[in-house]
Amino acid sequence: MCAVGSGTGAEIPILEKKELKSYESWEDYNLKGSLLQGIYEIGFNTPSPIQKVAVMPIIERKDIRAQAQSGTGKTGAFSVGSLQLVDETRNVTQALVIVSTREIALQNAGIIRNLGKKMNISVSCLVGGGQVRQDIEVLAKGPQIVVGTPGRVIHMITGGYLSTEHIDLFVVDEADEMLKLGFVEQVREIFKSLKTESVQTAMFSATWSPKELEISKNLLRDNAVIIDLRQNEQTLKGIEQYYINLGPRPDPRQEDDYKVQFLGEIFSCGTVGQSVIFVNTKSRASRLHERLMALNVPCDVIHSSLEQAQRTQVLDKFRNGECRTLIATGVIGRGVDIRQLALVFNYELPKNEDMSTYIHRIGRAGRYGRKGKAINIIFDDETPDIKALEQYYSTAILPLPQNLDYR
Repeated sequence: MCAVGSGTGAEIPILEKKELKSYESWEDYNLKGSLLQGIYEIGFNTPSPIQKVAVMPIIERKDIRAQAQSGTGKTGAFSVGSLQLVDETRNVTQALVIVSTREIALQNAGIIRNLGKKMNISVSCLVGGGQVRQDIEVLAKGPQIVVGTPGRVIHMITGGYLSTEHIDLFVVDEADEMLKLGFVEQVREIFKSLKTESVQTAMFSATWSPKELEISKNLLRDNAVIIDLRQNEQTLKGIEQYYINLGPRPDPRQEDDYKVQFLGEIFSCGTVGQSVIFVNTKSRASRLHERLMALNVPCDVIHSSLEQAQRTQVLDKFRNGECRTLIATGVIGRGVDIRQLALVFNYELPKNEDMSTYIHRIGRAGRYGRKGKAINIIFDDETPDIKALEQYYSTAILPLPQNLDYR
């Protein structure tokens, strides 16, 4: 669906989907030769569905709010658009990309650098946990594109180290998360530091709530293009979803015993593909890591209390296959791309107040059209939660079959 947004919060008139022009090859965009070379070298042989309809509105300097399933190439869409727009001859920051976590910021900056490696551009990444002095030195050189988390970006702006004078493009990735409490005031503060009347805003996410959609209108100009490429109400095609019911909920001190026993049986019965086990808290992540290691299940753990260097090291090991199983909190629940991931476990279901967390978690598997599996580990009293997820996403979450292939 495509629509024209209103910066005043007025009702958004709907346009027919057929009015969304689709570009089937990268040559159709009339891109810079150096950018086109980088696109092919990174392996983007043809545009993905979201890239076919989202890149050109960015190039045409229109505001955009795009929704598409996880793993469909949203980062590539705004990266290509940003690189096409920047003036390589000017050593000033012209595009600012903000994201919710350090991991996503580092990943996005890497993708933009790789796509633009044949161009004369510089990309700076501003994240908490890094050296402030180093960020200041990099910004003094005028990188054309800056990617960062809100706290560090605001620090650099208010300190006078990141000039917003020449920023013409403002990209908000994982935008539904960025417009929630905890982030939205920071996003507004950054937006107010820009040329609000003329700056181009691009928002990308896999999910939106009505409240976040309403907030987004106040950041978009009147020519905004609204793209919605959800399929089957956000159900992720290619991901098989299951649950295993461990029976009545035991004493809280024994809950981990039941779940760890189940995981131990899975990992001991044969080959298990690369997997992520999602939990809700840092303390549970640490406990589960200790328990699985005691069962001789090789695994690593990642959560927000780890130093940035540790988190980067863990993710690098996981991406290159040195680590096959990763226990994680929501720190990698969104946006982080792990190409060979085959299996996601929800050791705990996401909390009810944020249903979108479920789709983002299982979206780590089955990216870019690959097949994947998601297994939810529950007790009897969580059966209604499984039903609620099925209804909310118009999907089917089936009982775990005995002969499931976990590769």
